[in-house]
Amino acid sequence: MKTTKLLFCLCIFAFIVSTNSCKKDEVISVKTDLVSQYELDKRIVQVSTTNAATSLQSIFKTMISDSASRAHLCQAFVDSARFFEDNSGYFFIETYDAWVVAITNHSLIGTNRWDIQDINDKYFVRDLVNTAKNIGYGFVEYYRENPTTGEIQRKLSFVMGMPSVEWFIGAGFYGDPPEIFYEQNIAIRIIVENLSRIMAKGIGNVLVNLYPDEADQITFCQNFINYNRFFDDQSGYFFINDFDGVNLAHGVQKNLQGEYLWDLQDTQGDYFIRGLTEIAQRAGEGYYQYYWNNPISGQEELKTTFVVRIPGTDYYIGSGVYEE
Repeated sequence: MKTTKLLFCLCIFAFIVSTNSCKKDEVISVKTDLVSQYELDKRIVQVSTTNAATSLQSIFKTMISDSASRAHLCQAFVDSARFFEDNSGYFFIETYDAWVVAITNHSLIGTNRWDIQDINDKYFVRDLVNTAKNIGYGFVEYYRENPTTGEIQRKLSFVMGMPSVEWFIGAGFYGDPPEIFYEQNIAIRIIVENLSRIMAKGIGNVLVNLYPDEADQITFCQNFINYNRFFDDQSGYFFINDFDGVNLAHGVQKNLQGEYLWDLQDTQGDYFIRGLTEIAQRAGEGYYQYYWNNPISGQEELKTTFVVRIPGTDYYIGSGVYEE
């Protein structure tokens, strides 16, 4: 009898251990295979800020040398380059001494924020400066008023230094995102959408207000997207075409710049430039698939590209994902 009870107890114990192990494995699988809304927002903020820092510094080195003109460029870009569905995402640019160079709240421009504290008495601007200046980039958490809701919320910002001018650029998101999870391929597409929209809106405002001449617009576009690379394998880049099928700027294949591509076909016979142009011209934005050479693998792969019309122009910007 004692032996029977012992065996029964061991079986129950083994069942409990086995059940708990399965549940643990399932949780690990969810965290590994899916991307949470919180992690997705972090990625969007980090990559978009890195892109903006890279683009602005490229213009500083090639087209604009004086501080006042650089500040005007930054403000034109920042004013329109909003992101997230509620437009709560925005950029701010400050000097390493905490003087505000560009921000959506114009009343702050030219003010010094070194001694600003949040509701927890945290000198968060000092943390932003020190992270950008001494580390180069990173996340900083603090509490700030959400301009969309008017509420004081936790904000997680990513900053990146621009050492060529001793400034830094930052952006963040507010509050605690909902517990939503995305498959990796969906998360990547959402990132591409946000990056493309940000660049389209920011570039559009700059071109309309600062570069009315078409030749200057093209030069600006070429320099602005020249060094942008994203995704872990650096396969992400931007290109800009006009509605006539001419490539104005390309982040990777410089030999395409200035070329008439309307009749270009992929290996499947698809006139994909026509398809991309039609989406941008009629719908304003959208996806299109075609086959194209992956600059990292050197192989032709199926590419899913998202295009967005650049406001105020007959241009559109695109970026995509190479499908495995």
